[in-house]
Amino acid sequence: MTDTNMSTTTSTSITTTSPTNSYTNKSSIHSNNNNNNNNNNNNNNNNNNDNHMQVVSTSSTTPNISASSSSSALPKDSKILYINFNQDQGCFAIGHEQGFLVYNSNPIELRVKRNFQTTTTNNNSGYVRSNSTGSHNSSNSITGGSGIGIITMLHRTNYLALVGGGNLPKFPINKLIIWDDLKRKPSLSLEFNQPILNVLLSRIRIVIILSNQIIVYGFSAPPKKFITYETIANNKFALGDISITSSNSTEENSSNYSNSNSTILAFPGKIQGQIQIVNIGNINKEMETQHTKKSHINIIKAHKSQIRNFCLNKSGSLIASASIQGTLIRIHSTKTTNLLFEFRRGIDKADITSLKFNNDDTKLAVLSDKNTLHIFNLSNSNSNDNYLNKSHFLNKFQLPYLPQYFKSTWSFVSLNINNKYHENEQFNHLDLGVIGWNNDDSIIIVWKLKRIWEKYEIIEKSDINDDQINYEIVRTSWKSLDNE
Repeated sequence: MTDTNMSTTTSTSITTTSPTNSYTNKSSIHSNNNNNNNNNNNNNNNNNNDNHMQVVSTSSTTPNISASSSSSALPKDSKILYINFNQDQGCFAIGHEQGFLVYNSNPIELRVKRNFQTTTTNNNSGYVRSNSTGSHNSSNSITGGSGIGIITMLHRTNYLALVGGGNLPKFPINKLIIWDDLKRKPSLSLEFNQPILNVLLSRIRIVIILSNQIIVYGFSAPPKKFITYETIANNKFALGDISITSSNSTEENSSNYSNSNSTILAFPGKIQGQIQIVNIGNINKEMETQHTKKSHINIIKAHKSQIRNFCLNKSGSLIASASIQGTLIRIHSTKTTNLLFEFRRGIDKADITSLKFNNDDTKLAVLSDKNTLHIFNLSNSNSNDNYLNKSHFLNKFQLPYLPQYFKSTWSFVSLNINNKYHENEQFNHLDLGVIGWNNDDSIIIVWKLKRIWEKYEIIEKSDINDDQINYEIVRTSWKSLDNE
């Protein structure tokens, strides 16, 4: 096991009570009516000429990140490095070569803009090596750049997890900064002897994802290290997800997953194709009672091939996963590890770049490197909803020895985004889109290379005359991230 060094830059009391927020400023978007691109631009109100954001507190305990008054959004020469939705998909954050942005999801509008100034530095690698004898002072660790390679929001509070990235990182790539945006400075820091691949946050936990380890800290000042989990030898996809369960059910009152304060963490298993599920919400109490780590880990044998992507639902009761083959999407229970759904994306290999449950767990959105968006229905087959997943017509005959392919369940609606909306665009590299749900029938996709956000709606087809209701996905609005 590799040990880590921890440093605390400021001994600050962290309060994470989430206040409500009301956003009122407008932003211009491009609307698509009847599948045509009719671009309607509204003028922005430019009340400030500087490049700083305004942070306004709406609570005496926890300030919220509020609206930016600057006139521009993403600098045109600044490469997007990271896109991430917050815990309830109500916001998304973008890390880029010159800083970061935070958007509200409904309505979609810029809320926060932070551009960092690049200063002269002798450390161009963005990497600070930890030693085994002490911690580093933050002033010696900041590289003098401006790039943010990883950004994770803590709900809608003023705290964000930042890791440097890009050609000129703002912070070392092996150092986590908990950024207090109300004070506009680092509040806490954690430093490691290898690059940080991903960061997960809850109100009580900080989770660091390294190449072969998951390290859990308490969200406090200074952060307390609780436990380290070993994962697959090379977690090259930086996989990990965290979710808060609010279930008070007594159905499984002896389970670690039935506690209303549970924080469910998912990460790759030590064996290919497996996923580990653990409740880290009450891990400190369990350690005090000398419970072993193995007593609260569930192992899901999800796929035969290496796991490519997975996500938890909002409550942490379900996990959807795909392997590097990308042909099948499986959904398991995190409590029982039972397989609940198996869906077929296609027959050819694909890279599942993003997948996400909607907030009421009735739909799962899946995006692949073929730029095809699939929506699967998760409702009970006996329910009255009309979102019926598709199946092969031979399956209805229940023929003996029918190959498994013909027994597959397919998405009830899908769309090849490139063919319909981006057919003339060409990139030297795969454009990675990140998806989030705007509401139960509306999806947001944020694109790195296209540098745009798009909003898609699931609507009923109007040209079908048979008894079965059919649906389609249409783009209803979009906007360049370069213009606000």
